[in-house]
Amino acid sequence: MLSIILKEYRQRARGIATLGLIMTYTIILGGVSFFVYLARYTELQTRASTSSQVGLALCITTFIAQMIMSLLLALSLNASTIAHEKDQDTFELLNLTLFKSFEIVLGKYLSSTGFLFLLVITAMPIYALAFTFGGLTTLQFMQLAVVVVGMTLMISALGLMLSLISDDVRTALGRSFFFLITLGAVTLIFGGIMKGALSSTPPVVPIYWLGVFSFLMNPLFSAMEIFNPSVFTWSQGPVTMPFLMNNGLLWIWSALLQTVIAALILLATTVIYPRYRASKAGGVG
Repeated sequence: MLSIILKEYRQRARGIATLGLIMTYTIILGGVSFFVYLARYTELQTRASTSSQVGLALCITTFIAQMIMSLLLALSLNASTIAHEKDQDTFELLNLTLFKSFEIVLGKYLSSTGFLFLLVITAMPIYALAFTFGGLTTLQFMQLAVVVVGMTLMISALGLMLSLISDDVRTALGRSFFFLITLGAVTLIFGGIMKGALSSTPPVVPIYWLGVFSFLMNPLFSAMEIFNPSVFTWSQGPVTMPFLMNNGLLWIWSALLQTVIAALILLATTVIYPRYRASKAGGVG
């Protein structure tokens, strides 16, 4: 497994595309922060906004931009790992090696996910700008980091599975982005319904659980609670899941659930891999 990880890292390190990706990623995040500061500069001059408000705005916009790019890159990198081997006709050669299925799956997953975390680290200086203005605590910063890690782990595992069951990179990317868009739209809809019901009685049971699932799966809701712990407080009566509401712990439950889902997806991919390999080789799948 270590050999696969080292091979993947060497392949990325030798390509000019890797350097371009890191530079583009950093420039986009820096550009977003710059335009937010530019938009709030007049308010700072006229004292219509405090520096802490500007710092909070910088952090929120940087987080949203980073989350969007992290999700897109997590799908793109992982959905092309095994599918790229098929496009280059090296998938059969990989299967002829002495590596076991779980070593190939974990090696591909750890190498691509590790590269994503490298990109996340490159954004740290941009987040540091928010600290210079105030409005963001170290605890909030760590909570946001946990949210990013949880979502990245889950989406990366999904992309790897779709990469295995797809015949080429184009198909894998199409399926991955379709799932991401669908998940984002569904969780925003039912999460919005759930949030709208906070000022009244809880919705019917199916909608309630869909709303809870949406809160846990969509990182935007976790970010909302991090910056405003009382945003999801019920206004009437007790709640069915007190650990999710009122305590400001949505971010940690969300990250835990997404990590568990990532582990289950990786386990399923490891089980599917030898059967898929046998079916492609003419065996019984």
